[in-house]
Amino acid sequence: MKIKDRVALITGSGQGIGKAIALTFAREGAKIAVNDISCNEAKAMETVEELRKLGVEAELFLADVSKEDEVNSMVANVLERFKKVDILVNNAGINRDGLVHKGNLANWEAVMAVNLTGPFICTKAVLPAMREQRYGRIVNLSSLTARKGIFGTGYYATSKSGLIGLTKVTAVENATKGITCNALAPGYINTDMMNKYPEEQLKALIATIPAGRFAEPEEVADAALFLVADSSSYITGAVLDINGGSFI
Repeated sequence: MKIKDRVALITGSGQGIGKAIALTFAREGAKIAVNDISCNEAKAMETVEELRKLGVEAELFLADVSKEDEVNSMVANVLERFKKVDILVNNAGINRDGLVHKGNLANWEAVMAVNLTGPFICTKAVLPAMREQRYGRIVNLSSLTARKGIFGTGYYATSKSGLIGLTKVTAVENATKGITCNALAPGYINTDMMNKYPEEQLKALIATIPAGRFAEPEEVADAALFLVADSSSYITGAVLDINGGSFI
């Protein structure tokens, strides 16, 4: 097992990509701290039960990653329950589309709060424990939109571009402490979010992808596992693209 007995805190892991990462890590022996917001508590508890059926320790920690007091309390509770935090995956995120010249400041601020401020707060909260134990793996979920200009993604793309900057600085500042920090930049993923688009629009989108399909959440999870494994200890500050050739 690649990460046996490691403790992984995964934000937004009640469903979607976060859940896939949690299940993949659990199959490799990790103990999982599932995080989500209170309105997703039911789905998050279902994820916890799935993880426990795999024979690993798993607990739910409710917190809004954009609120520092909630994050600090969450990390303190994770440390009390598991005694350490080895892995942080900053996965929680929201998306609100909008054209820049018609931009809505409230939407901009909401996206930044969760997608960029949230990872900063969570990273800041876990780093003291990681630095003390001289071990840590941080993975930030960026996006294809941070790698190429995509029409109508101004809020989201900017937040995910900023997250790459945070990734690189965190990597540099903690490299001597046994801590790595890397980012994943997924393209289009086959999640429930895709159900809101008409079939013809989905077909047109797939036609732009050289691989001819969307990625599965498990493929993103496998990439995250690669980055947190001990065998990747010399990889830090990197951005791993997972987009089927959409950005080369």
